[in-house]
Amino acid sequence: MKKRIQIVTWLGNGNFGTSLQSYALYHFLSIKGYDCSILSSFNYKHFSLKDYLKMILSALGIMKIRERRKIKKATDSRKLMKLSEFFEHNIRQESVSNPWQYRNLLRNTDVFCVGSDQVWNAYFNFSQFNFLDFAGNVKRISYASSMGTKDFPEEYKETIKNLLLKFAHISLRETTGREAVSRLTGRNDIKTVLDPTFLLTTKDWNSVSEQSRIEISLPKNYMLVYLIGNNDNYPKQVLELQTKTGIENVIVIPAVENPNFEIKGSIVYRDAAVAEFVKLIKNAAWVCTDSFHATALSINIGKNFTEFLRFKDSDQGSQNSRIYDVLDTFMLQNRLYNEMQDLWSKPIDYKESHAILDHLRKDSTDWLVNAIEA
Repeated sequence: MKKRIQIVTWLGNGNFGTSLQSYALYHFLSIKGYDCSILSSFNYKHFSLKDYLKMILSALGIMKIRERRKIKKATDSRKLMKLSEFFEHNIRQESVSNPWQYRNLLRNTDVFCVGSDQVWNAYFNFSQFNFLDFAGNVKRISYASSMGTKDFPEEYKETIKNLLLKFAHISLRETTGREAVSRLTGRNDIKTVLDPTFLLTTKDWNSVSEQSRIEISLPKNYMLVYLIGNNDNYPKQVLELQTKTGIENVIVIPAVENPNFEIKGSIVYRDAAVAEFVKLIKNAAWVCTDSFHATALSINIGKNFTEFLRFKDSDQGSQNSRIYDVLDTFMLQNRLYNEMQDLWSKPIDYKESHAILDHLRKDSTDWLVNAIEA
């Protein structure tokens, strides 16, 4: 009988990295034969007649239609519509809004798995839910969870420690995170694994890109620019990269966090959802980004890319550690923009990096399956 796995992670509301990692973990577990869903809504303590009516409408399929109309009316956004449709077609979601659903959830779940992204970044958003405080006696594991920073805030450490000690198996995405959790819990069985997006192959991501609906004509040779940070130097640095690579055409995908970013003379494409994002990276001659997941996807499918840093290393809450970790892992430290040298503007030979990826992908998949089955 298939094991039933409930994934707890962020789905994303326009943030591509969040959407990519949640899809990747769900899809990987599904193709491994597990019966899984993402627990996207959880509020069993405050149950009202309105919640009950929503549940009935949802069961009848009416709620989805109304929600789509509401999204369409409120935003008229093709991006949000595409995102909603992508999740509806590719991911099964589950919600809990009353005590009966909560009891059924515990009864029908074999494993709760905290997924990836910065779900454990307690500086940004501390939630005991993301540490599975509700899981009862059901087995708890984490896969590639990320703190995004080097440590937990002091005021939450005791609570986090007590929750983590209830996990059967723990893995984190970054070495810095693994070290922090080991220090906090005293456990020496914490594992560093690949981000879920690396569990899928180029063939898997090509299948995602085939779901895309891009309304613009793509130049044959273009640089894709996806920058989350709001750094005044970015336009000048992108221009420098254009000059060094000889790529004239630029397509900018504005990030949710930086919606007004543009490059003079570029094509600004605001209607990309998950599939479109993957296709635009797949077809790009070069990728310019400060995003962890745009970097990860570029490495996975073998794209030339240049990395900008959003933060100063000295900033409290700096997330540079995850960028350093992924570049170090795949021997690609020279992709970081640096005024003192220009190796970041040279084409990448992926032979060594992809040999490392093949080894780490097997190691990570073996660990995850064993954590579920052990």
